[in-house]
Amino acid sequence: MNFKTVKRIALALAMLICLTSVLTSCGVKPIKSTEEEAAVIGTIGKYEVKYEELRYLVLNFKKDMALRYGEDIWTDPAKAETYRDELWTQVSRKIVSDYYAVQAMADYYYVGGGSEAMMTEEAILDSVQEKIEEAVDECGSKKKYKQMLAEQYLTDSLLRFYTAAETCATELFFILAQDLGEIESSEEYITEYMHSDDFIRTNHIFLKGKTAENKALIEKLYSDIKSGDNPQMELITLKGFYCADYTMTTLHGKYFARYTSDYGDEYELAAFELRENELSDIVEAPDGYYIIIRLPIEEDYLKLNYEDFKDDIMGSEFNKRLAEYKEDLTFELNDFGKTIDILEIE
Repeated sequence: MNFKTVKRIALALAMLICLTSVLTSCGVKPIKSTEEEAAVIGTIGKYEVKYEELRYLVLNFKKDMALRYGEDIWTDPAKAETYRDELWTQVSRKIVSDYYAVQAMADYYYVGGGSEAMMTEEAILDSVQEKIEEAVDECGSKKKYKQMLAEQYLTDSLLRFYTAAETCATELFFILAQDLGEIESSEEYITEYMHSDDFIRTNHIFLKGKTAENKALIEKLYSDIKSGDNPQMELITLKGFYCADYTMTTLHGKYFARYTSDYGDEYELAAFELRENELSDIVEAPDGYYIIIRLPIEEDYLKLNYEDFKDDIMGSEFNKRLAEYKEDLTFELNDFGKTIDILEIE
């Protein structure tokens, strides 16, 4: 979830899962969660966490780990037990997400009396309903929409909750930037930021999938790039043959501010540790391997793309604040949650 692009918003978000169970407008009725799915298994701060979200994360991480370690790691009880701690570490870290940080941030600004500008519960629900209808249309039918949810281990209720959080985050961003003026947008500030170490340009090779073959290949590519006379051109040449990421097809590479990378936390952390023209080590991400090079800023390219980069930088400030709220949140299982065996979740 990338929140690049609040009194009542917070309340509406907290109430959303309950409210969507009775929302019936526009013909696409919410799909009620089962009693098991809707069971509360713990809290994040003062917000309830339901079994459907735990299941969604557990099954997706199981799937990712099976691709990494072998398809039999969950069918063999002995092997499954050896991966239990890693699975729980990933789930418990991921469950404290930006979705809950948005609620905490909204509580601070709106329940605390920080602003009168707000969306109503009805406006949030209408926006969520519209997006769900779009999803159903894209799937082709409600039956296929249900199939899509099942394939991704989602419920309609959880998807609506996540969608509501994204709606609130967007609204909160614009209120902070435009109504409250708490996110700086002056030309002087943006220009200075573009020339700071918080705004960088990179290029990379990405091999998708954490297989033994990809691990061996990325090590060979790294050796070839490292030993070449011009690492940047070596990387670009090899990228054309091997890279699974086609989002950066020009020599300009990718410009981004902190907290706004499209490639995940591991990529961003490694990239911001580099000096200009420096090559990273092999970066292991959840879905594959990266080799990153940090490149010098191009002044003409900055000017040409000033408005887009301005949006990125303002988004970075919002995401930074969101990260600070998330740091204060912890996940606590309740008594029922403690009885759940994550290896048994299906």
